[in-house]
Amino acid sequence: MAYSETTGSYSSLLNALRPVNGAGPNRKRRKLDHHPELETGESTSPRSSATYTDHDKTENAPVAAKTQDVSKDAIEGGDANEAEDAESEDGDETEDPFDRHFSIPTVKEIQASIAERSRDKQKPNSKMVGTSLRKTWLAAPDTQPSSVVRKLADISLKRRLQHKASELIADLTESESDVAGAIFGYHDVVVGCRTVTNSSRFRDICVLHALNHAFKTRDRVLKNTAKLSQSDDDQQEYRDQGFTRPKVLIMLPTKQSCVRFIDAIVRYSEPEQQENKARFLETFSRDDTEEWSEKPEDFQELFGGNHEEDFRIGLKFTRKTIKYFSGFYNSDIILCSPLGLFRAISSGGSKDEKKAPDAGFLSSIEIAIIDHASALQMQNWQHVESAFSELNGIPKESHGCDYRRVREWYLDGLSKYMQQTIILSAYLTPEINALASSRLHNIAGMIKYVPLYEGSMLDVTNSVPIPVSQTFLRFDSPTASKDSDARFKYFCASIIPQIAKDKGSKGVLVYVPTYADFTRVRNHLTNSLESTSISFGCVSEYTSVKDTARARSHLLSGRNTILLYTERAHHHFRYKIKGVRKVIFYGPPENPIFWNEIVAMLGINRDLIDGSVNGGKGSARAMFSKWDVLKLERIVGTDRVGRLISDGAGDVFDFV
Repeated sequence: MAYSETTGSYSSLLNALRPVNGAGPNRKRRKLDHHPELETGESTSPRSSATYTDHDKTENAPVAAKTQDVSKDAIEGGDANEAEDAESEDGDETEDPFDRHFSIPTVKEIQASIAERSRDKQKPNSKMVGTSLRKTWLAAPDTQPSSVVRKLADISLKRRLQHKASELIADLTESESDVAGAIFGYHDVVVGCRTVTNSSRFRDICVLHALNHAFKTRDRVLKNTAKLSQSDDDQQEYRDQGFTRPKVLIMLPTKQSCVRFIDAIVRYSEPEQQENKARFLETFSRDDTEEWSEKPEDFQELFGGNHEEDFRIGLKFTRKTIKYFSGFYNSDIILCSPLGLFRAISSGGSKDEKKAPDAGFLSSIEIAIIDHASALQMQNWQHVESAFSELNGIPKESHGCDYRRVREWYLDGLSKYMQQTIILSAYLTPEINALASSRLHNIAGMIKYVPLYEGSMLDVTNSVPIPVSQTFLRFDSPTASKDSDARFKYFCASIIPQIAKDKGSKGVLVYVPTYADFTRVRNHLTNSLESTSISFGCVSEYTSVKDTARARSHLLSGRNTILLYTERAHHHFRYKIKGVRKVIFYGPPENPIFWNEIVAMLGINRDLIDGSVNGGKGSARAMFSKWDVLKLERIVGTDRVGRLISDGAGDVFDFV
């Protein structure tokens, strides 16, 4: 376990964590213009925030790269000017979503809200945003509704962020303005309409919100620390922080996507100095591969540049500086891939694999952002679920925390109800919805944005130069857990016999969404007596380049009747396979773009184009059950999917 299971009351937790030798040293008054901790590395005041004054220990050993020398006062926790800046920006706390969500609610109020939500089943409310985006929200009756961001005054921003923010807000569409209002209002937000076109603006909205939150948290701590240093009242108390410093977690699919996020962070924060920037660019950034210039634009966005999937990096902010590769416990924002975070937790937050697992740096995350969740699902979604299971726990060690400064709802184990989660995805899947329903507990409620789909199959006529019949074959599947068995049984009973009966059948591409189903079908074609006469090849995400080329060549030449092709193989490589005469979807593709790309392979078959085979017509058939409703909706359209799932008139649906 990464955390102790102690979630008791505030007083019992304090007793458990109190030093053995009793109370700490007497607090001394400190002048704001003198920082002895910068000289000794220790704080002279137990009331000062060690979280924001500790010296850094970078996560990785420094590499030989030229970096700017940064003065101590710029690197370390803060100074009088920062405290004064923070104080000068104070406004009405009741109007600021930051204070309304994190500072004002008491433990009793939070517990009452949780009890009300568990007692009363929340009914979802929905409305249309524009003509093609459905907004659905779940919230307690007393929850503040989300607003729409149309101008700078609609959000409470730190002054240093306002100039660049005004340019962004002026460029937002109606739907983006609505999403921005939900994000800045600290609701949980699930967006299922991320595209190549709007991804940069969604990224900028998230970055602006994350920076605003990190700066407000840090400035509030520094201001209160300054007040405590000038006060003689030992009973004066400020509850303004969590157990550890990191407040924002951003999960991304590739190193290049991390570069884009950090570029946005630099653009909006406008630091005077960037420490370890050269090292960051050397290890994270890479030019696009020229051979991918003909790939689809969504592929280029995801895999362009450095597409390594194992990374993590911490960012620390001071008044004038961004420090890259700061130690996680000294970072304000952590950016990582699910795999990179999993390995960081397993190694205790460092590169030392011998250290015990430690997720304490995730104990005080208040904003969690998942960008391109649909791409993360093509990696290992279990790492995402594992990361969320580690959030908001009580760390095993104090890491310099002053528990008298920790918000009471942290100490009472209620932080998961205060955390905001933002999920951006090209489309929503059962796994993403399950994560949202099981791991998102925000008392401000959850808002979900899902587009209405016209149906990607309608674009086939524009992308394929021959007529293509698109047929959907429904099979009975009593439960989701038995869906795989029902699908396999239908495939063996209805699809395989047709292929075996047609002695002249060639060029059959069988598209299989999951690797588990792929191995099952492959083994059946290998061992089943009724299938031994059918020659086939395989291309999966694990197939070597040599074996892939051989399998594709044998399909084109007619040596193999069938080519088994997995969804992840297409996701990672986007092959254009020649020799395809018929397409069989073992299940609808998760990504609706893949439907058109797979069917379009019929259009590069010369025998079909000149009419010498199948009368010049292509054929695409897809097996589906009622559990494929989300996938099917994106392919056939929102208006048609209901009839395919519930229509009792038949199980075969043709679209010509």
